[in-house]
Amino acid sequence: MSHDCNLIAINEYEIDPAKTTKIVSLLDECFPDTFDGRSYFKQLPHFRYLVFQNEALIGHMGVDHRVIKAGGKAIRIFGIIDLCVKPDHRRTGIAGRLLRSVEALAEKSNVDFLVLMGDDDTLYKSNGFEHVSPAMTRWLAVEDVESVSVIEKDLSNCFLIKGMKSDNWPKGKIDMLGHLF
Repeated sequence: MSHDCNLIAINEYEIDPAKTTKIVSLLDECFPDTFDGRSYFKQLPHFRYLVFQNEALIGHMGVDHRVIKAGGKAIRIFGIIDLCVKPDHRRTGIAGRLLRSVEALAEKSNVDFLVLMGDDDTLYKSNGFEHVSPAMTRWLAVEDVESVSVIEKDLSNCFLIKGMKSDNWPKGKIDMLGHLF
């Protein structure tokens, strides 16, 4: 990552309107037709990592801190949400730095696993993440900022984890105990 970039961690409640506008713009650029002008997809994350180059926001990663259940066992996780880098800054190490930042925090916190949903697993696998398979997952479906139903589906194709305290992911059904990020 370029030396003129600044990575900050910020609690969601501390994000001011100017930063929110920059987050919305970056998310809309990276995920067209997804966010509908919001700074979040299904729900606000607990905190975010933001990468700035001068005043421009060029990288983003939301993080949810919560408990989910896998194989009947409660697991403390950091859920990685909406990791993205401005297209003209990709392949410069920014995404890897974002992942290493949340991993460093998880290592010194009471977090068992990092969890994310990723369609393209290349970046994640090169950073130590692996697929859970099978990944029969249950979650609260949220559409257009409204709870609509509970869904249960095998997410083996996109459910990725990285162990912090152990690499032993409990086998069995996964309950997100809320929305899917």
